[in-house]
Amino acid sequence: MKQTIAARFTGAIFLLASFTYPASADVHPTPAPTSQMDLYKISMEQFKKDREVFNNAVRERNQKMRSINLTFDTAIRKARQDSKLAMQSALKPEQKSAINSNLKSVIAAAVIARESAIEALGEPPIQPTEPPRPPKNMYSEKNGAEKKRRKLSFVINFHST
Repeated sequence: MKQTIAARFTGAIFLLASFTYPASADVHPTPAPTSQMDLYKISMEQFKKDREVFNNAVRERNQKMRSINLTFDTAIRKARQDSKLAMQSALKPEQKSAINSNLKSVIAAAVIARESAIEALGEPPIQPTEPPRPPKNMYSEKNGAEKKRRKLSFVINFHST
């Protein structure tokens, strides 16, 4: 009975020791990709993410530009319509001249407002560049060995004839 308790106790100690052994855990981080193709794939994934962000930024900027241009066009149309209505009731050349100068000042104000709104948008987003493909190995080890074998067989066949 004492032997079975001692055996169980010893077994428990070994069991606990095997779970707490530090070498069983992977202490080293995963190695960085070393092949050119792995680096290309990682950079291509990053490019796809950057391209998606770029496309969203372009869409958003275009939508804001449409809104700015719509506001500008509406202001110009309204100013021209008001000017046309005022011209119909104007009798003297001084009145017509005042209406025309008023139209020009309203248009100039609308242009300035439009330009400042576009300037407030900031620079357009910069398109990300696609990473260059890694060079293809034309003569890998297998292809090189195959080429040597063919060349050697050609030389042997040439000399035997």
